[in-house]
Amino acid sequence: MSSSIKDIAKKLGISATAVSKALNNRKDISEKLKRKVREAARELDYTPNSIAKRLVTNKSNT
Repeated sequence: MSSSIKDIAKKLGISATAVSKALNNRKDISEKLKRKVREAARELDYTPNSIAKRLVTNKSNT
């Protein structure tokens, strides 16, 4: 089972929102924090939930 955004947030002591913004390369998150989040995501074997992504974007890619 892969990790979730909440797992990354807990590991880094930041909010799940900050993790999401970092993973989505938002401009309001520092490059330093983006690197930390990406590193933690690799360590925790994080993979995005494709079902959740489709719900948010309203696209099924079919």
